[in-house]
Amino acid sequence: MDENDNILEFVGRKIRSLRKSYGLSQDEFAFRCNLDRTYISDIELGKRNISLINIRIISDVLQIHISQLFSGFRKSPYPCQYPYKTNKDFFIRCGFEVNAEDVEYAAIFVSNRLGDLPFTLYQHIDLKTVSSIVGAFFSLSLAERVGAIVNPIEKGHPDIIPIRGKNATEGELRNFPEGLEIKCTIGNVAKGCNSGSGQQRVGSLTGITWQAHHREVNKLMGLVIDFAGKGTADEYFPVITGIFYSDDLEMEDWGEISGTRGRNTKVTGMRSAGKEKMGKGWILLMDHPDYISKYQKLLSFILT
Repeated sequence: MDENDNILEFVGRKIRSLRKSYGLSQDEFAFRCNLDRTYISDIELGKRNISLINIRIISDVLQIHISQLFSGFRKSPYPCQYPYKTNKDFFIRCGFEVNAEDVEYAAIFVSNRLGDLPFTLYQHIDLKTVSSIVGAFFSLSLAERVGAIVNPIEKGHPDIIPIRGKNATEGELRNFPEGLEIKCTIGNVAKGCNSGSGQQRVGSLTGITWQAHHREVNKLMGLVIDFAGKGTADEYFPVITGIFYSDDLEMEDWGEISGTRGRNTKVTGMRSAGKEKMGKGWILLMDHPDYISKYQKLLSFILT
């Protein structure tokens, strides 16, 4: 497949995902675009080279800027310092479509860009904040890649929602019916370990725990990060080292709510049963034996 075919398939898949996020059939979408349904079908299958005029018409109907149809086309604007092993079978529909290639793109893009920031930034913020930054950055990159948007409000759920959510009320955004929740963790280490910012943690990891603000989270994409990117003198930048997914989490997979006093935000940690579900749904792993063996052990799954 040459690059021209590749971009046709990429744009076609994004148009299909955006169309479905509005709940539109091909017939209705074609009618709104004043185009033939078979023409729309060929576009979505990557069989049709779209004219500039029709690209503009389709973008207007989808209420997006033309550039969003091509956002994320390149594999990555940066070389991948560490290769990833991916589960090519991963594919979900959650108001938009996400596959393993989309997840890998966002992971590479974010991991490389984290190395562009001043290292002193990571020395002056705590590890929880580092995780929050990576999670937010990943959500934005993945949303742009698949033709979705980041939930516009701070306490919105889930984190990434279909593009039609941009017209939703604040009340609707607090519990939007479709989308993808993203959580990021840097993992747990034993007390006394030298595992601050810049120090690789995989050898000292004793657990991987994703946290949520309520126990009703039943679908989750969980990121794991470590200080394993570029660096010097044993000080390394953070990168994404693993991504996992489960769509069958239950309330019992989450611990009791804690941290409800004073200024603390209430939070629950995932229990072992939930972690096993996440492990079985692995999407991406840093292709290094230390990470693969450790994550298999802590999340109780076998890489096949």
